[in-house]
Amino acid sequence: MIALFVTFVVLLATGAPVVFVIGVSMFAYFVWTGQYMFLLTVPQRMFAGGDSFVLLAIPLFILAGNLMEAGGLTHRLLRFAKVCVGRFSGGVSLTAIWGSMLFGGVSGSAAADAAALGSVLIPEMKREGYDTSYAAALMSMSSLAAPLIPPSIALVIFGALSQTSIARLFIAGIVPAFLLAIGLSIYAVWIAKKRDYPRAAPPTWQEFVSACWEVIPVMLLPIIIVGGIRGGVFTPTEAAAVAALYALLVAGLLYRTLNLERIRSALLNTAMLTAAIFTLVAMANIASFIFAMERLPQTVVAALYSISENPIFVLIMVNIVLLFLGTVLEATPTLILTVPALVGIGQAVGMDQVQLGVMVVFNILIGFITPPVGLCLFIVSNIAKARVDQVAWHALPMIGIALTVLMIITFVPPVTLFLPEILVK
Repeated sequence: MIALFVTFVVLLATGAPVVFVIGVSMFAYFVWTGQYMFLLTVPQRMFAGGDSFVLLAIPLFILAGNLMEAGGLTHRLLRFAKVCVGRFSGGVSLTAIWGSMLFGGVSGSAAADAAALGSVLIPEMKREGYDTSYAAALMSMSSLAAPLIPPSIALVIFGALSQTSIARLFIAGIVPAFLLAIGLSIYAVWIAKKRDYPRAAPPTWQEFVSACWEVIPVMLLPIIIVGGIRGGVFTPTEAAAVAALYALLVAGLLYRTLNLERIRSALLNTAMLTAAIFTLVAMANIASFIFAMERLPQTVVAALYSISENPIFVLIMVNIVLLFLGTVLEATPTLILTVPALVGIGQAVGMDQVQLGVMVVFNILIGFITPPVGLCLFIVSNIAKARVDQVAWHALPMIGIALTVLMIITFVPPVTLFLPEILVK
């Protein structure tokens, strides 16, 4: 394992692509340990890693989100959010927060959320006198709610790697997403009053009804996904196919905002992102094989329990490690490398696997707004034309809110489990 670890760290420090880092590290392990015969099984294990019916949901959910975005549905969601919360102090910042919640039900991706909404809302906040770095920080933090709202690509990956019910994971992420949005809203209102940021004029009744009417077809997408899975009408993978078809019909026929060029662009973006994710998943199967041979999950559990057998301490240590990994790795590689050990730790401390999945995914998401990787941080900084360090500084209080939500998820099981217990039997 020393050869694997050293190779991994050195290659990662050089800035090599993560999939290349994982692949070369696995190869170094087999060569260093003299287990050349296992190199013959690498192609078969890579193929087996992606040969999963559950994983088919990933490209289909990505396609649904891309079609919705290509169809220009972002503006309809933002208009609805603005007529609902724009009249309050810091109305445009509240629109960013709750618009991200709504957009999360379409995209399932924090990066897509930050890019699509940030390009619209950050310039608007700047026009209304908001500090540029604060506006970018708020947008990046708001985007973290997206992967907790169905459909969530990160939760699908965790479910596939850990054999956890994706339906239960989808529903379990809803309450934590609302907790994050509420916490950020309270902070945004306080900042708005402190700095005397403007609020929008109350919408007329006609504007409110029009915005609600326009957004209904978009809002039905997550309801169809959760309701269909809950009612046993289709599996999560079939739900992804229904979502993609529904997105095509809504954007193409109902709103008539899709053309062949936009469809081609959505398909191309879906293919590129899917290829990247499935290549990582294929590499993950090799990593899981090595981890199993080396009994890594059992070793990690034993190491933690050698320090303390207190479940609270163990879970705090797990969160600290994940927070550190989130600063240097993106979400999918982190999940791939850690899920085997995390499942063993969850079983050792008696944590429900659904609660564990939401905790792990949300923890990793915090890495999206922390340097040096901080994908959402770099996206919004580029949109706002602001320095990354200044945006990160303004994000610190909001990171504190996210960490508070993380602790609630970790130590208050009903927050994540009561909805799945009610809705999914």
